[in-house]
Amino acid sequence: MKATDYLLTMGNPIAYYPKLAKPLGGISSAILFSQLFYWQDKATSDLGVYKTRDELEDETGLSHNEQRTAIKKLCERGVLIVTEKRLQHKTYYKINNEKVNKVLRNFAKFMIELPRDINSTHLELDIVDAEMATKSSSLDQKITTKTTTKITADIIVAKSQKQKRACQIPDDFEPTTNHQNIAVNENINLDNEFIKFKDYCLANGKKYIDWNAAFNNWLRNAVKYQRASPNNKANFMTLSERNRAVLESMRG
Repeated sequence: MKATDYLLTMGNPIAYYPKLAKPLGGISSAILFSQLFYWQDKATSDLGVYKTRDELEDETGLSHNEQRTAIKKLCERGVLIVTEKRLQHKTYYKINNEKVNKVLRNFAKFMIELPRDINSTHLELDIVDAEMATKSSSLDQKITTKTTTKITADIIVAKSQKQKRACQIPDDFEPTTNHQNIAVNENINLDNEFIKFKDYCLANGKKYIDWNAAFNNWLRNAVKYQRASPNNKANFMTLSERNRAVLESMRG
């Protein structure tokens, strides 16, 4: 037997009111309500329709758990009255028509007012979005200002470094502690070398960006010239003189 042929032997399909799903709490609630409502005028008891869970499952396809959930939602809304006769092991279901009418009226009123509420909600959301946009714009402005300030400062520093040019020896240029240490370590006369360095630079119009580095090089080269010249051997200090000079330099 084909599946489509088998469907013909399964009985009639159940009909329910799809628009009741929302006001009654879901599709299962709407299906169970529709089936019980169908049987209301066929009930023989004032308590309503007597149905077992198995019968309702056969008629609606809802499992026992799905029925319990649907019954709970319908009872919470007051549209279904459930009466259990424990001694008779029977459960009766009765639709509360007045409550159904009230629930449906309220739902219809809600649906009519919904567009107005949506517009109001959109308005509130627009206000929130505007406030968030203002805060975001303010934050972006602060970040941009901070970034621009830093970039400007970096440009100024870079420009000042780039604009630093070579110049003639400054009038206040004097040997530093580093120069003194080089002279002591290399066993040369710092004062004599400084005079020669200044005279050479002025006579030849020398220009440097870093005069300290230039004098460092002069002192190191002076050592080479002294060692290469046999006439300058008398200028070398003895070991004791050199140690004494080192101690005096450290005290200074």
